[in-house]
Amino acid sequence: MAAMESSPTRDLAHDQNSPKDIPFDLTFEILSRLPAKSIIRFQSVSKLWYSIIRSKDLEDSFLIHSKTRPRLLFTFEHSRKRIIFSAPEHDMEENSSTARHDMTISDLVYDIKSRPVNGLICCTHGSSIAVCNPTTRQILKLPDVTRNGRCMYARLGYDPVQDQYKVLCVMMHKLYNSTRNTLEQESFVFTLGCQQQEWRKIEVIEDDPYMGFDDGICINGGIYYVIGHNKIARFDVRSEKVDIKKVVLYYIANVITSINAYCWTLVNHQGKLGGIDCERFLLMRLWIQEEKDESWNIMTCDVPTEWGDLFRDIARLSSPGEIHTGEFMLVSDRFEPSKPVSVFYYDMIRKSFRRAEVEGIADRGIQGIGKHNRHMLCFPGHIENIKFLY
Repeated sequence: MAAMESSPTRDLAHDQNSPKDIPFDLTFEILSRLPAKSIIRFQSVSKLWYSIIRSKDLEDSFLIHSKTRPRLLFTFEHSRKRIIFSAPEHDMEENSSTARHDMTISDLVYDIKSRPVNGLICCTHGSSIAVCNPTTRQILKLPDVTRNGRCMYARLGYDPVQDQYKVLCVMMHKLYNSTRNTLEQESFVFTLGCQQQEWRKIEVIEDDPYMGFDDGICINGGIYYVIGHNKIARFDVRSEKVDIKKVVLYYIANVITSINAYCWTLVNHQGKLGGIDCERFLLMRLWIQEEKDESWNIMTCDVPTEWGDLFRDIARLSSPGEIHTGEFMLVSDRFEPSKPVSVFYYDMIRKSFRRAEVEGIADRGIQGIGKHNRHMLCFPGHIENIKFLY
């Protein structure tokens, strides 16, 4: 490698005289299959390797392989910093895995409210919105927005047709304005990688302004989120149009009268929009939206008595989504550094439950991490992405 670096005129892609040279196509294929950490480090090998690693072709090829190796992403706040870990999702026969420290964000104490999209994460803090990539350890701060005392919600989406990432920002007052009787809602869009690095205002037609914004998941080019606890909105990333469904949760509530819409969690079920709810740790429910008529199929799974008793002892147990095995996961939002993180999986088809553990979060040399319990979020389906944000 040193010899290559000392010969700046040498063209590794075309010089066929030396048997030591690796053909360009083979170099590309090798790089696309290396661990992300190695690829990032190998940018300094030569100008050619730098250009290959930074190319869109390698980014796409690496992403294809990476999607076959999904991970669980864990994040919590520590010492006014945002800590991000990840661990492989558990296969059926696995009952443990080891976490890896991916990134620490120290500029601001950013919040993460929604799931990663192709390995990229949307972060917010006050009027600041940023997109970070834990794989490259980059964080791209977007232009600040003018809140004027309003609440700000930001979600990241991806359009697979035009291969674009966009951030949707919605701002609103929580309470009605006493003089104008309006919520003063505004929606803006920011396109990553666009030459115009600015927010664009979009029009959202809504006769009944809403005061709530919850959840958020990107499926097949659309960002879905719950508004006002009784509607689901879909933001089409390509057209930048918002479609609001007013009867979805009402429809489900009429089918199952005991549903608690406030505890609804949106999930991606094999490419379809779904929702998960747990009723008193006795019954797990899954709603799947059919694309043709937008009706909902409802599946239920009884929780075994011994599991129900165990769940009751775990603080704030939630189901953040589905892993690659088709199972849904349950995990506590309380991280106890003295214990491994317990993850519970349930299979709605086989009516089965299993438990696995994630170790290594508390012993990664982060000073003071082992002293106090912390609020932690976990998201399934996280993948490594060598897309460079700048």
